[in-house]
Amino acid sequence: MRFLIITIISLTISMSSSAATNDSTRTVSIGDSVFISACPAKGFQHIQYYKKTRFPNPNASYDKTTGDDFYEYFFTDGDFDAKYLPCEFGGKKYRIISIRTLLDKNTGAERTVMFLDLGLNTVAWVELPNAVDVSEIYLE
Repeated sequence: MRFLIITIISLTISMSSSAATNDSTRTVSIGDSVFISACPAKGFQHIQYYKKTRFPNPNASYDKTTGDDFYEYFFTDGDFDAKYLPCEFGGKKYRIISIRTLLDKNTGAERTVMFLDLGLNTVAWVELPNAVDVSEIYLE
């Protein structure tokens, strides 16, 4: 049976390694997997695709166990191809690389995001809880 990720409990620090679901006995953590739904009729609205095309610091790394420093590792330097997630990625399971709370530069509001491993130098940026609310991601 599939459980939707309905709500994300407030993340109290700027970086987190887990998030709660509507089932209080279940959480998702770095290394766990979530499913991306089949492609919605209008395409994905709350999941973006990022492919890093230039790495100015090829020796950079992050903690793959905790997800710490993933955002800085992947997004601080370099170039990207970015777009809404293509439909070809729908209907599959992906590993969580990092979960983080960021401040929106325009509004100052906190935005919780989850990063999923889509392949070599490619990640999904999932806007939580928006992607949850429209069932773009879920737990099995």
